[in-house]
Amino acid sequence: MSMQAVNKLNFMVGGPAGTGVATMGLLFAKCLQRSGLEVYGTNDYPSLIKGGHNTYMVAASTEPITGIVGKFDILIALDKTTIERHLHELSEGAAVIYDSNKVKDAESLAQGKNLVFLGAPLTKMAAEAGGEIMFNTVALGASMGLLSLDFGIIENMLNKIWARKGKKVADANIAAAKAGYDFSKSALKSPFKIRVEFVKREKTMFINGNEAAVLGAIKAGCKFVAEYPMSPSSSILHLMAGHERDFGIIVKQTEDEIAAANMIAAAGFAGVRSMTATSGGGFSLMVEALGMMGIMEVPCVIFESQRCGPSTGLPTYTEQADLLFALHASQGEFPRVVIAPGDPVECYVEAFNAFNLAEKVQTPVIVLLDKFLSETSITVDDFRKIPLKVDRGKLMSDLEMEKASGFKRHAYSPDGISPRCLPGQKNGMYVCSSYEHDETGYTSEDPHVRVAMIDKRARKLSSIPQEMIAPTFFGAEESQAQLLLVCWGSTKMPALQALRLLEAEGVKIRMMHIKYASPFPAQDVLRALQSARDVAIFEGNSQAQMRSLIRQQTGFYIKKAYLRYDGRPFMPEEIAEQVKKFLQV
Repeated sequence: MSMQAVNKLNFMVGGPAGTGVATMGLLFAKCLQRSGLEVYGTNDYPSLIKGGHNTYMVAASTEPITGIVGKFDILIALDKTTIERHLHELSEGAAVIYDSNKVKDAESLAQGKNLVFLGAPLTKMAAEAGGEIMFNTVALGASMGLLSLDFGIIENMLNKIWARKGKKVADANIAAAKAGYDFSKSALKSPFKIRVEFVKREKTMFINGNEAAVLGAIKAGCKFVAEYPMSPSSSILHLMAGHERDFGIIVKQTEDEIAAANMIAAAGFAGVRSMTATSGGGFSLMVEALGMMGIMEVPCVIFESQRCGPSTGLPTYTEQADLLFALHASQGEFPRVVIAPGDPVECYVEAFNAFNLAEKVQTPVIVLLDKFLSETSITVDDFRKIPLKVDRGKLMSDLEMEKASGFKRHAYSPDGISPRCLPGQKNGMYVCSSYEHDETGYTSEDPHVRVAMIDKRARKLSSIPQEMIAPTFFGAEESQAQLLLVCWGSTKMPALQALRLLEAEGVKIRMMHIKYASPFPAQDVLRALQSARDVAIFEGNSQAQMRSLIRQQTGFYIKKAYLRYDGRPFMPEEIAEQVKKFLQV
């Protein structure tokens, strides 16, 4: 008997939409997380409510993991199509779990591959446990039985998940999982090639970008959310609504994105930390209100989770093609902050920072997520321990306003940031409109006032600390690196995994991840580019938008670029291979 691998595996579940594919993948991932492993989970699905082909993919290891490397060791196939589509992605000796009543000839599809086929009457077993709807829970139990995972972990998790439905429902799901668990244990003629052993460690979180952004917003004191649902940002609305009463938040599902943007502008004017979330199509509708926020100097936060465009494009697939749009949306010139976090931890921290910055520099802040980041989960330490402090900027107190005389809401100042008061405060009445204005807010078409106001607003971003916007570096030391790999946003996750692959092969790569597109850390970026032996950029768009921004801000042109714009995220092995091609290794 060959030696069993321990605590390192890749898993996939596939089937039509509506069969619980994502739920099963998430439960599998959380079981491994609760076993003490590092876990990565991501999904793939077309824009169909029911039908089509959906997958959820999981990678687990004892080492940090931010991408899937290699082939899959377990495949749960909820239909025949899943086996046919993914047979070539299975490793030697991989297990295929399927419903034997629905797929009669699964083993004939093997095409000579050495695979373990476990056909079980999943639906029948679920019915016997309490309901056919739990057939995917039976399959989950079967996969855990393969890995010899402690069933107590599954039981505890199902009890917690189904507690709100009552003991009867929880017990039925546990019985369904146990039926699958026992089936796979008894059906195997010899132990499966991989087993999972419990690893004792501090509690972790298994969380995706949208979930982390919501936690960051709540931590920052967001009290008003106006949003029209649009994939892949919709779960932000759902999560905020779920926490509405817990944290005293008003959540409004608006009639459209135009209303959402105008509502958060009004809330921001009133002194309430407010936000909306959307994708590129919805953000397009918000552009007029965005300009209004800019000229009124109203603090608001917009989460824009990118998907494939233009127009409806590919609604459920990922892209990094809204960068230049976010930087230049709305007519005229006004400063805005644009942040592109790269993983769930950064989503949490930068969501919090977004609310601070919106009030500090009194302008809209756009947080660029994308479908891949929004819906990909990784294991992280409890980031709620990260020290974060609310900063409301130049917000006048009641006492300060009582002493104020001739209050000028848009007063000229060296840093461009004017004192801000709230409606109802004594001596604080002022005009707030979409027109150009003087220091008091009254409309002015004087050319000197116009220049002064444009310059005043432009100065505001300079007050943001350089250490906050600076890029982050990973991998080899600058003096040893054969190449500087430049990326931004969610490309960070697969790029980090690619660095691990390259390091194992002795290829020394340094990675620069850019989070802030506005204000742009031009000096830090230029210094890194000029010091590098060789440079390449990886982006999820067809026009190398970050490369264009870098050239605009620094004058440096990155010649080597690898672009992906088929709607799918980068894969670590893909990045590693392309880096070696660039280096001709």
